[in-house]
Amino acid sequence: GMSAGCFSTLGNNPFDVIKTRMQGTNASQYASTWDCFKQILTKEGFGALYAGVVPRLGRVVPGQGIIFMSFESIQAFLGKNFSIFGEQHKYT
Repeated sequence: GMSAGCFSTLGNNPFDVIKTRMQGTNASQYASTWDCFKQILTKEGFGALYAGVVPRLGRVVPGQGIIFMSFESIQAFLGKNFSIFGEQHKYT
């Protein structure tokens, strides 16, 4: 769960940076999303696409771990206490 949160954050952060720039007060300096991406790379470098990644990881990673742990716990509880959730039913 936590690794899923980590990988999703690392994969999505560049898109979030571009989206934030396109919605910000200086959005008029970009002709398009592609232009925004190119300007960030040429003026600020690749690392700028990962601005704010550490705080986001601090929020997303534990949250994903909790979600996956909760799912497993609820699934185990339901499987033990309710027969309909216990075994895999085949519908044929």
